Amino acid sequence: MDDDARVPLSGAQLLSSFFASAPTAAHPAIRARVPRVRAHLLTYLDTEAEAWLTPDELVLVGAERQLEPQDAVVRVTGVEVVVAALPGFCHPAWLLPATLDARAQLRLVAALRQWAAEHGNLSAQATMHLLPRVDEAVRRAQRGLNGSPAP
Repeated sequence: MDDDARVPLSGAQLLSSFFASAPTAAHPAIRARVPRVRAHLLTYLDTEAEAWLTPDELVLVGAERQLEPQDAVVRVTGVEVVVAALPGFCHPAWLLPATLDARAQLRLVAALRQWAAEHGNLSAQATMHLLPRVDEAVRRAQRGLNGSPAP
């Protein structure tokens, strides 16, 4: 089967493979916080990721929510929607309240961004436009946690 015939990964498949295999998720300083960050990310995606959906994807998410509301967005959308949503997950309103949890959240976002770049079969356009936005959002959030003024 050639690359063009491959079925694209869903957001759920990306997250499952990342949390099962990524070295960052097993790092001792982060491991205990992973379940909290993962649950928070899924909540965020369920409530905020619709901003990046096409009208057709919105219809699919609506139908999926009738069957199973929780995690509907990641089940029916692809990797690019998850990556496009990551900058918002770094916004102060979505950072976990405990500083160590927020730091773990940002480390996991950076690692997930890298994982998506390496394993998510992102389009060239997504790689060029979305990945730098994630990088900048992580840097801005880290500066905020460190007490530096955000530019």
